[in-house]
Amino acid sequence: MLIAVLPASPKSAQETIRSLLEADQLTAPVHVRAIYRDVAKAPAEFVAHGSFHAVAGDLSHAASLDLGGVDTVFAITPPRYDGSDMMQWARQASENTRVAIRKAGTVKRLVLLSSMGAEQPEGTGEIMTNHIAEEILKDVVPEVVFMRCSYFMENWAPAIETVQSKHPYLSSVITPLDYEIPMVSVTDIGKACATYLTAMENPKSPYIVEVHGPREYTARDVQEAFQDVAGHAVELKPVEKDDLPTFFGHFLPAASVGPFVEMTRSFLPGGIIAKESGNSPSPDRMYRGRTELVEAIGRMFKKR
Repeated sequence: MLIAVLPASPKSAQETIRSLLEADQLTAPVHVRAIYRDVAKAPAEFVAHGSFHAVAGDLSHAASLDLGGVDTVFAITPPRYDGSDMMQWARQASENTRVAIRKAGTVKRLVLLSSMGAEQPEGTGEIMTNHIAEEILKDVVPEVVFMRCSYFMENWAPAIETVQSKHPYLSSVITPLDYEIPMVSVTDIGKACATYLTAMENPKSPYIVEVHGPREYTARDVQEAFQDVAGHAVELKPVEKDDLPTFFGHFLPAASVGPFVEMTRSFLPGGIIAKESGNSPSPDRMYRGRTELVEAIGRMFKKR
């Protein structure tokens, strides 16, 4: 089986590749064609594996994407924080992926990394990029799988800096502080995606998989996890809904602030994809990862 990963540089792609190469040691041969804008960025641990093949390609240019002979494609709509129109970028990247898949003529299955709330046509901000990708790619091949992931545990990584500051604190856009939301580690996302990339068959197309961690978490759970890993007290500072534009404006380009504010509000109480809203359809399958939040945060600290 030849699986293409497009693009291969995001962390979720790296973890998926890692899971595929580990599975390759135990099961039938799986070869991975990893597509990078710069093949020099392919991790040495992957390059050393005989079933890994790094090739050059750019989502911005459909003609550069070589999917010839590929059986299955793992596609990601990578975010863009350069101030450009992220929705237009999602359309361009998805259309180019579609063109490359159709040109290849060999692809039978597409697994698309998506997000909770991607079924909503409006009101979800940055998550709309996943809705766009799903709409464009939902019928590109006979078997399509949407991996709708919950809140990434790794989204808390920037807090390591403030947690290790002179006056340790943690800012949380998840409010109220006791409000539970599903979270999942990128490690478990990789394992989930690898599972459906190599599955014998899926009963329908598109097949929807919701990817969650072992349980739901609150901001206070995040605080406790950081305190356990850091070994000292950490103040928890809520970022209220009205303060979200200012908060995101400190580190995002102006064009990205609005989509991130709308996205955050969409999964908070009363939001369009909040669990009590009743708007989300039942998935075809729920995949539960095993990585607890404290373990994921511990890994983030080790990588710093």
